[in-house]
Amino acid sequence: MIAVVDCEGCRTRPIMAALEELEADARLVSTPEPLERADKIILPPSLSYRRMLGSLRDRGLTAPLIRAIESDRPILGIGGGLNTLFDVSYEDQQHTGLGVVHGKVTRFDFGRHPASRHFSVPHQGWNQVHWAMDCALFEGLESGAYFYFDHCVHPEPLDRRTVAATTNHCVDFTSVIHQKNIFGTVFFPERSDSAGRTMLRNFVKL
Repeated sequence: MIAVVDCEGCRTRPIMAALEELEADARLVSTPEPLERADKIILPPSLSYRRMLGSLRDRGLTAPLIRAIESDRPILGIGGGLNTLFDVSYEDQQHTGLGVVHGKVTRFDFGRHPASRHFSVPHQGWNQVHWAMDCALFEGLESGAYFYFDHCVHPEPLDRRTVAATTNHCVDFTSVIHQKNIFGTVFFPERSDSAGRTMLRNFVKL
């Protein structure tokens, strides 16, 4: 069973619809017990990082999540769900995350880049994702495939070996992470047509 974490601030409907299309055994989970029994876990996108993280803690889900990660069960974080796995996020002031992926989540900073006036934040729409390593999520896909983005922040892992793919929006940023059994995407595979369905199918098959 794939547990899709359901808590305040999460956007679960699109990912549940995509998993239903793939005929995956997926269930919304908002309490610790079914999360403990899950074979795989998805942390969905969030409307608010702060609300999602607070709700995870209020519902007692953080310890089961960390135990699941330590037991090598596959976990996929999408958008804000990915961001909660990092040490700290500066999306909405400064907040401490779960700390299972070391690094930070920070807002775009184009600095004095000469092309900065041509790029806006949030980064919304379709963009290419370029592989930086072999990853089970990429099976059947080619580097440079397009996925759908909608975000103002991006992860900066301390260990560059966890960077599975990058994307350019004025600057290059990490768009997929892979650390042992942990996978994460900045983009929304559930909103990314055939490429996104392929990626989700690959996760379901793990």
